[in-house]
Amino acid sequence: MMKPMQKPWLFKLSEAKVGIAMMALVFAIFFADVPLLNQLSYKTFDLNFKARGPLAGKRDVVVVAIDQKSQEKLGRWPWTRSVMAELINRLSQFGPKAVGLDIVFSYPEQRPDRLLADQLLATTPQHSPAYKVLMRAKLEADTDGRLMKAMRDAGNVASGYFLFTRPEEVETLALDTDADYRNIKRSRFPAIKYPASGKKEFELIKAVGVMPNIKPVTDASAYTGYFNMIPDDDGIMRRMTAAADFNGKYFPALSFQLLRLWYGDANPKIEFEEYGTKGFHIGGTFVPSNEHGQVALNYYGTESAFPTISVADVLDGGLPDERLAELLAGKVVIVGATATGIYDLRNTPFGTVPGVYIHATFIQNVIDGLTLNRADWFFGFEAVSILLLGVALTLAMRRLKVLGGALVAVALIAAYVLFQRYLFIYRYTLLDILYPVMAIVMVYGGLAFYKYFVEASEKKYVKKAFEFYLSPQVIGKLMEDPGKLKLGGETKTLTACFSDVRDFSTLSEKLSPHELVVLLNEYLTEMTDIIMANTGTLDKYIGDAIVSFFGAPLEYDDHATRACTAVLRCRARLAELKEKWKAEGRPVVDARFGVNTGSMLVGNMGSNQRFDYTIMGDEVNLAARLEGINKQYGTAIIVSESTCLALNGRFEVRELDVIRVVGRKTPVKIFELLDFAGKLKPEEAQWVTAYNEAYALYRAWKFAEAAAAFEAVYKMNKEDVASWRFTTRCRSFITNPPDKDWDGVFTHTSK
Repeated sequence: MMKPMQKPWLFKLSEAKVGIAMMALVFAIFFADVPLLNQLSYKTFDLNFKARGPLAGKRDVVVVAIDQKSQEKLGRWPWTRSVMAELINRLSQFGPKAVGLDIVFSYPEQRPDRLLADQLLATTPQHSPAYKVLMRAKLEADTDGRLMKAMRDAGNVASGYFLFTRPEEVETLALDTDADYRNIKRSRFPAIKYPASGKKEFELIKAVGVMPNIKPVTDASAYTGYFNMIPDDDGIMRRMTAAADFNGKYFPALSFQLLRLWYGDANPKIEFEEYGTKGFHIGGTFVPSNEHGQVALNYYGTESAFPTISVADVLDGGLPDERLAELLAGKVVIVGATATGIYDLRNTPFGTVPGVYIHATFIQNVIDGLTLNRADWFFGFEAVSILLLGVALTLAMRRLKVLGGALVAVALIAAYVLFQRYLFIYRYTLLDILYPVMAIVMVYGGLAFYKYFVEASEKKYVKKAFEFYLSPQVIGKLMEDPGKLKLGGETKTLTACFSDVRDFSTLSEKLSPHELVVLLNEYLTEMTDIIMANTGTLDKYIGDAIVSFFGAPLEYDDHATRACTAVLRCRARLAELKEKWKAEGRPVVDARFGVNTGSMLVGNMGSNQRFDYTIMGDEVNLAARLEGINKQYGTAIIVSESTCLALNGRFEVRELDVIRVVGRKTPVKIFELLDFAGKLKPEEAQWVTAYNEAYALYRAWKFAEAAAAFEAVYKMNKEDVASWRFTTRCRSFITNPPDKDWDGVFTHTSK
């Protein structure tokens, strides 16, 4: 009598206890600050941009691009600084409010004509005409001087420099930190607002070194700022690092300095609170940031969101002056590289763009008042949201079934996502959706599991009842879909495999019934384990025969490959068993296999009282016939052409024949499965090649040549019955040629 199943401890719980446990787990994760979940949270922010799409509107920022077109006309980058001087002079004609150089001039430009002029001047009398000519030539060659003059004349040019933020970046560089600091010192924040407590140390991005412009460039610039960009851990640029710490002083980004020129604000302010950076004051506008001085970017779209002009069009009249004036007057102009190979790619929620467009986005955000903000109350709000959503769902699940609870959970998720999206689009506020949604999912999941527990216990009973009758895969399918217990089947493309013990009748005569059962059980167990290990489904045992198939109930496309892998491994294991049986003084067992891939009926066949999950159809019968055909060719494994084609060269095979089997009118091309691809020994590969050449002669009706070739193959491998049979067949065709309409098919009259 079956012992009654005891109720597990989970039955002692209630919906309320499960809901509280799930919420506690979410809170633990929420406060743990898991990096992987933070990255997932970032991705949810990115979805807001994709859902909202690009933003149209007026743009106050224009990119003047060092693009492919410019390089084709002006030469490969970097250009001589006289070109940059000419560009600044040209831009100034059209009245931009600010010009930013997303470029660093870290060394003086040493032109050969300048050096030559210096050498000649050293030996030329000062009052001679030649001295004056050489002086003019020197001035013409002083491209650094021309650049400085252009920048001073413009009066609104901000240049960029690069900060090193990792010690390993500066280990091999000969940096003069003190001199570099003095070079950029003038660009630090002019005003700082500290918290009331007087705290003055905060966690901004810290620089360990700087690659500045040469000092004349710095002196000629209205302002200078770094152009570093710090992506999130997943490589996506979501924030502009607007301030950095170098030598204990706070320095603004290049894009921030361009805003100073835009607003005409000489005294922007960085404001700190106890927790870190609160934000920045500039031109009467407050720009909120996170505690590290990073401002969330509200992307307008891809790089096409900003007007872009090629440097070549500015310098060579590619655009008329009227059009340039329309594009540049009163704008912030950023000169930066966009040509492939000379710019830094930056990943954004809208895709990959050159870094100059990140600067443009930040500047335009501040001008438009569209910078994104993480509200002071967001952390507490999200914590309260987790609690309220979890409680609401728990109360609903106490009254509803699992499906009804799922609808409530989906509705809560949708409502929260829409609320968060409203804040993002219309209030420019970022609200985390990951953890509140996680709370809904986990509370629902826990309660659904709890509700299904009794049903799961019943399924466990079903499994216990059937595990001795059906394969684990079939039981798994039945557990997923009890409807499959209905009688009937479906047509699928599968691979069927039949195996049979060679000379079983003779073996039976040599052993007592007990010995035969022991030997047969060992053989069947070993072969079945291999079939199931390769995701095959055991159909049935028919005496000493094993019927199996691949591709159902677990579906996979490579069922032919798995079937052939299983068969080869069965043969390999059988070889090991033969040695074992010989050592034990017992008779050995050998087996033949037939494999076919095709359309067959699979499902539960039988009666309402008893049925089997099995396969049926003509293609199944063919697999059985192929197993028997092995006897005619002295082979162990025969596969059909359909199976061979599905293997995609993963195995070593040889074509055996084109035959018509008993009970089937349609001829079939058959192959012997030899081994895994590349596993044949050199002498085996040579023998197979010779066989294939002989077989090609046979198929070409060159029977005399084929007979001699097959005879040679047989001498190479005396165990190759197929070569001996083809030798005999070819000799027969020499004396009694087949009819002219013979299709090359050999008809077997026995199974």
